Amino acid sequence: MMRRPFQRDQLPDPASYFADEGMTLTGQGEWRSTLCPFHPDTHPSLRVQMDSGGFRCMTCGAHGGDVLAFHMQRYGQGFKDAAQSLGAWGAGR
Repeated sequence: MMRRPFQRDQLPDPASYFADEGMTLTGQGEWRSTLCPFHPDTHPSLRVQMDSGGFRCMTCGAHGGDVLAFHMQRYGQGFKDAAQSLGAWGAGR
């Protein structure tokens, strides 16, 4: 059996991840709003999809499909480094 070093199911859930990042998500439903860390923001312009962690800033256009993509952009990390930071790399079972 081939061992896969990246374990998507080990990524943190979006609500926990963004809370741990110190970001307050407001609103209800599938999409929530928060201040965008990719530009000076005084009115919540970053929208976060609560199931996948997908995000899009309505002001600066930053976007991605999950918490891994967010982490990569925010901290300037590559895929493997970001996955390791989030505990989803080499998490063998």
